Amino acid sequence: MHNYLDVLAKIEETGAKAWLVGDTVRMLLMGVQPEVITLAIDSDDMYSVAMALGTGDVDSRGIYPALRGELLGVNFRAFSLRGATIEDDLAQRDLSIEAIALRSDGGIVDPFGGRFDIRNKVIRLTGDNVDLINSDPLRILRMLRFAAEFEMDIFWKTASDVRSFLEEHADHMRDIPMERWGRELMKGLVRRPYRFMRMCDSFRIIPFFLNELEDMKKNHREIFDHTLKVLEVIEKRLDTNKIMQSDAFVLAGLFNNIGLDSIEAKDRTKYTDRLISDCMTRWNIASETIEEVIAIMHMYPKYYEPISEPRFCKGVLEHSEEAVEVALEFAKCVAEAQGKTEQYSDVFESNTWNLRQVLRRFANVRLQTEGAPRYMTGREIMNLLQLKPGKRVGELLDGLDFAVGTGIVNSRAKAEEWLKAQ
Repeated sequence: MHNYLDVLAKIEETGAKAWLVGDTVRMLLMGVQPEVITLAIDSDDMYSVAMALGTGDVDSRGIYPALRGELLGVNFRAFSLRGATIEDDLAQRDLSIEAIALRSDGGIVDPFGGRFDIRNKVIRLTGDNVDLINSDPLRILRMLRFAAEFEMDIFWKTASDVRSFLEEHADHMRDIPMERWGRELMKGLVRRPYRFMRMCDSFRIIPFFLNELEDMKKNHREIFDHTLKVLEVIEKRLDTNKIMQSDAFVLAGLFNNIGLDSIEAKDRTKYTDRLISDCMTRWNIASETIEEVIAIMHMYPKYYEPISEPRFCKGVLEHSEEAVEVALEFAKCVAEAQGKTEQYSDVFESNTWNLRQVLRRFANVRLQTEGAPRYMTGREIMNLLQLKPGKRVGELLDGLDFAVGTGIVNSRAKAEEWLKAQ
């Protein structure tokens, strides 16, 4: 705490008044160490502040220009006050738990009872001011995300105001660009996917960002409930396991049953792939993540039967180590959601063992080559076998990868031997 106050004092040496605000104060009061602190400064000229400090760059890309830099070993981002006073600034922040400021002398500015709400685990609109939602309706989603992430209750008046707003101003919600929905949705999904989606459902906002899921709820409630159950299992996994590609892992849970209620089985894969791709593209999800989600969806049903090491190796080479690992973990989550963990326990144990053997062999390559993915490069193969660049070199590289993954090749010498035998 003292280090952060020293940062404020250092900034105030430039002649500007500064406060810790927003997420930083909320995190400190919750006992969480922020990686980057957020400041409010009573200066409209961030360039002058940066010059006086001798550090930082002004980022003017957003709605509010920010000075970003490092002071006394602390990374910070600083914004100009929104209003004439710190109280005016805090009044414009959406939730009371974010409308708290800390002065350089250690004093706290808390005009809306944010500390009380943190202690009592309550989410409340700042000043019970529903106009904050009217100015940006997506604040509703942020409120639900915080309530899910921090396991807090939504204050009764805030809940009532939000429900009334949604009934009267559905057009406001539909006007929100889909990429903004996607940005806020991902923040909620990657932390508490089940609780977050339950809250979205309870406030009836799912139709605004994923109408196919709402249609599923209306027409096939059992499929909708299964989707939520999968997300519940995934949420527990995120707490206990380190999941690579966690964004794709969670999105696969959300989209797992999309299409089950609306199209014949023979056409379902293409339909689901297209639906996932179109929806996530509108949400501005990275193309790599979309590809990972689709790969998980294609792979995981296969893992309910025994998979040999060569088949796992083929999957790893076709997709990636992380994608295959996540798909196997996802298969376990779906089985648990269906109450079939015991039924598939032997298969999962065998498949987990076989996959680990394949991954261990590829890891050994990196250990022996100081991080290189292969024992030999394409150029080295051309020199060894006196080949010219072309398709044959690529075929040999692919074959060598498969030989490594299946345990046929485990050293550079063995790699040369194998290549010469081809």
